[in-house]
Amino acid sequence: MAFQTPLADQLRPQSLDQMVGQPDLLTPGQPLRQIIDQHVNIPLIFWGPPGTGKTSLARIIAAQNDYPFVAFNASIDNKAKLTDAVAGYPHQSFVLLIDEIHRMTKTLQDFLLPHLENGHVMLIGSTTENPIMSIVPAIRSRCQIFEFQPLTEADIQTTLQRAVTDVYQLDTEQIEPQALELIAVAADGDLRVALNILETLHAVEPQKLTVAAVQNFARQQHFSYDRKATKHYDYLSAYSDSMAGSDTDAALYYLAVLLKNDDLPSVVRRLREIPYTYIGLANPQQVTQIVVAANQAEKVGMPKAKYPLMFATMLMCISPKSGSFDETWEQLDQDSEHPNQHPMPSELRDSHYQHAKEMTGGGLTHSPFQSPHQIAQQNYMPKGLGGRQYYHPKDNQNERKLGEQYFKLHRFIYGEDYPEQSD
Repeated sequence: MAFQTPLADQLRPQSLDQMVGQPDLLTPGQPLRQIIDQHVNIPLIFWGPPGTGKTSLARIIAAQNDYPFVAFNASIDNKAKLTDAVAGYPHQSFVLLIDEIHRMTKTLQDFLLPHLENGHVMLIGSTTENPIMSIVPAIRSRCQIFEFQPLTEADIQTTLQRAVTDVYQLDTEQIEPQALELIAVAADGDLRVALNILETLHAVEPQKLTVAAVQNFARQQHFSYDRKATKHYDYLSAYSDSMAGSDTDAALYYLAVLLKNDDLPSVVRRLREIPYTYIGLANPQQVTQIVVAANQAEKVGMPKAKYPLMFATMLMCISPKSGSFDETWEQLDQDSEHPNQHPMPSELRDSHYQHAKEMTGGGLTHSPFQSPHQIAQQNYMPKGLGGRQYYHPKDNQNERKLGEQYFKLHRFIYGEDYPEQSD
């Protein structure tokens, strides 16, 4: 049987006019469009979900610059292939598309960098991962980065209509209303997925396309989600931010998305961490309850884990929030940057060895356990930081009570007007 070109390749756009989606990048006057129109030879990185046109645009750029096009996959191709590509065009610039550029080894980077500097290679890197986090600075700093967005359902429908009309030559009577729309919805912004669905359905039933066939096929497919890709971190961020913003319904929705895509470990880790950050001293009892629920979810696993996770998520949203730890740490981070500039009081130094007091002055002057209220009125702060107050209670019921005790202790230890101590 003769080899048949995949539908996605048959419909690959050959010019900017045939590209669908990405108006923020390809509308005339936009920076990327200007780079293309003016034939600027500059390294580029395209990042975003699969099936959004990154590879197609790289091919179009090569054609518009009249450059040869070489495709390289950083996951499976080796240095020999890259060396052959460079040697194959010794006196001509060419477009080098490096797919999965975030997986590029240091050996490949070192080989490629000189060719980027002299313009011999017009690099276009393609990745589903955020390049700020995944691509080494040596490559990233030499590239202009452009983010691709998922295609809209209307964008996908436009190409699907072209496929059934131009390639499969079906008329409107052979296509049930809403069939193409349902394929576009099932594709979740990925044109390649949509075309693969259409290609499969056409192979099974070449003469018609029905809503029932699309629905039956779509049920077997899974939401396009990759724990290593940017979408994973976006949903985790949305989940955390919704809890910080006390939006219970939004947080539950993002929880469901994460769990339906088998991401229980990320949810559990997040629920062990963020109660201390977002709630903290505003409701210490609920912090403990949330962490216990997260641990229990990990023990029981899915599908039953969803119940303690819903419990923990709702407590996170409904509880009063604090955020005081972040503010406290910000000041602590600055003051502790150079501890040698702030020597501690000598009596706080280690006294658990012979002659410690004679050598360093170690040993508390007053034992707190032999003082009134078991609190000694003596200086504990390093030099230059006397009287510093790092904690500023938030306006919630629990912290108002804790704040009163905090300030009462501070005044008792240091006095109302605390003088800087000297050694």
